[in-house]
Amino acid sequence: MGENEKIRLMKRTTFSVLLLLILLLGGAKAQPQPLQDPFLDNFVGDWRVERNMGKRGVNQTSVHCEWVLNHQFIEFHYGAADAKPEYEAFVFIGFDDTAKDYVCHWVDVFGEKDSELGRGKTDEKVLAIEFKFRNGELTNKFTFDPQAKAWTSLIRQIEKGEWKTFGEEKWTKK
Repeated sequence: MGENEKIRLMKRTTFSVLLLLILLLGGAKAQPQPLQDPFLDNFVGDWRVERNMGKRGVNQTSVHCEWVLNHQFIEFHYGAADAKPEYEAFVFIGFDDTAKDYVCHWVDVFGEKDSELGRGKTDEKVLAIEFKFRNGELTNKFTFDPQAKAWTSLIRQIEKGEWKTFGEEKWTKK
């Protein structure tokens, strides 16, 4: 192989490697900036939660809330500090910048049949999330009291064609 051929081969190889790197790096998706949401920041911490579930009774649980996944979601862990929790759930709430609404992934001990993606909006004090299940709809309205630095949650669902209260929660900081 002649000297000119070697130089041409090296240039072609270098060009091919550079092109491959450009294609690979150009196609890589950069992670979004951490979500900055002062409203959701109010959830961060450890909470004692009184859950009034109507005919199903009243019980106490703990909820631990923290930012996770590159600060894209706030995670709730219901039952986090309970020795034998009656209810356990992992809840992830984030913001869909394209749709301009909140998303909520609620996964609990009742399994996949009751798992659904919720979407919601907020104002200065209320985050209202709507879930559309195969067998009906449910809303969960989280309301923040800035003076008491406490939350309430009103959970309503459609029963026999009418909206009824499914449960109410009172969150107090530990």
